[in-house]
Amino acid sequence: MTWLSFILSVMAFGGFGFASDNHYQRLTRRRLAHASKMRWQAGAGVALALAFASAVAARGWAFGPVLWFGLVTLAAMLVFLALNFWPQRVHKH
Repeated sequence: MTWLSFILSVMAFGGFGFASDNHYQRLTRRRLAHASKMRWQAGAGVALALAFASAVAARGWAFGPVLWFGLVTLAAMLVFLALNFWPQRVHKH
């Protein structure tokens, strides 16, 4: 359940990244439609909620929210680094 929470957190922040006009355009070279932006944000929100439920199921109410917060922080850092540094190297070649 801990791994599921982490994977859902990474998916959530990836979704939030794709909901950003700048990241979406840099990765796909297309403009992001407003409806698509709303779907990415909604999906990311659902993934965060499911990650929270998974963390609570894994560790209970005493430590589940603490686990979730740590996993969300780690996922946000990894996705931030991936979205901001990886595409720059790919497009330079």
